[in-house]
Amino acid sequence: MKLLKYEKFKGLHIVCKKCNKQIESNQSEYNGCKHPIEKQKYKAVIRKNGVRKTRDLKSLEYDEAVKELIEFKHELSNPIEFKNPIAIDKIKKENTKFDSLLDCIMIYGDYLENVDVPFFEQRPRSKEYIRDTLGYLLKFKNYIDSIGINSDSITIYQIDRYMVGNYFEQLYKKSKSVSTYNHHIRSLKSFFKFLIEKKGFELINPMEHAKLKNVELNTISVDDSDFKKIIKMIENTPEKDSIKTYKNGVKKKMYRQYLKDAIELIAYTGMRIEEAISIKYSDIITDKNGKLHYVKGIDLKFQKAHNYDNSQPIKFVPIPITYELEQLLIRLNYKKNIGLDKYLIEPDSTSKRETIATQLTHSFGFYRDKADVKSRIGLKHLRKTFLTKVQEKTGMVSSMGYQKTESVIQKNYIDTKKITESVNKKRIRLYN
Repeated sequence: MKLLKYEKFKGLHIVCKKCNKQIESNQSEYNGCKHPIEKQKYKAVIRKNGVRKTRDLKSLEYDEAVKELIEFKHELSNPIEFKNPIAIDKIKKENTKFDSLLDCIMIYGDYLENVDVPFFEQRPRSKEYIRDTLGYLLKFKNYIDSIGINSDSITIYQIDRYMVGNYFEQLYKKSKSVSTYNHHIRSLKSFFKFLIEKKGFELINPMEHAKLKNVELNTISVDDSDFKKIIKMIENTPEKDSIKTYKNGVKKKMYRQYLKDAIELIAYTGMRIEEAISIKYSDIITDKNGKLHYVKGIDLKFQKAHNYDNSQPIKFVPIPITYELEQLLIRLNYKKNIGLDKYLIEPDSTSKRETIATQLTHSFGFYRDKADVKSRIGLKHLRKTFLTKVQEKTGMVSSMGYQKTESVIQKNYIDTKKITESVNKKRIRLYN
């Protein structure tokens, strides 16, 4: 798709007037807008005295659009120069509070990107999170259009609990994914909370009583035999037979040289996928005799949620040295590399760890199916399996630092059936 020319210039954006999406220079980051160039417009977005002011620019040429933007800024800085009553009236309108649904969504988008947000209120958010959150809001906007209401003219004050109630009633019936439905709920809840608490809109929160769908916790663990099947399938499948064909005809290679090592590292450390493949040789700790003592893992989820500004010490998780982990470290030649600032998995790769983690997830599912494993286990279940096994054999998993509280571990990670089976094997006697 052809885009208008774009170079970064403060206040200048490109929007699609068909779907109201900001598309800028990188198409893929903006909800996949595929409308033709005729629907594109340069748009000026200026903050003046805490008020957001916008103007669709006439020119479709970049240099001319920049000139219009500069003129717009000059108008806002020197309103007294304008004698034309129509122009003065226009400026007055621009100084009024933006309360249309679309304006509010765009204001919220600025907030999520920390535009004009005080330092102590700023939060780091990924592009994917911002994209998905605004995507849920735009789906609600599209619903407003579908029921015969012009979403471009409706104000935020006209949206009531009946409107959002009907929307979520339909979504509840159609949505196959509980998590997707709940993401919709959370996004709209946060949106209205922001408008009321941060922007001072005097309205009744239509999402106040919205409830999430109950999530059936999936605490299944990976059976030993299934795990061995998957590992053997990875070892024995030629690269030419490791191609997955998707429904749209796209083919992708599932095999990676590091695949087996990475999956075993996740299984033997109990860390989350990205955390496990972020472990470096410098994280391997030995005792005074040079024997393996433990491995330092970093709780990335905690870091992103509670220590995004690095104001607290990094939360390390001391990973115990099991027989399997020791054998894997030996295979990865840890004695030669110990102390080096390089990853155990794919040390020379220029790809982000998140990218490698995504690839691993897809590959695990591919070889699971190829091994004819019936259980719908995923790579994330290896963490649950590890914590269940440690609890089963030691009873001390809650003291190891993998989660903040014992209740989180017990509720989300421990396979209670496995624990029951372990108790059965011990044939304990309750009464004399």
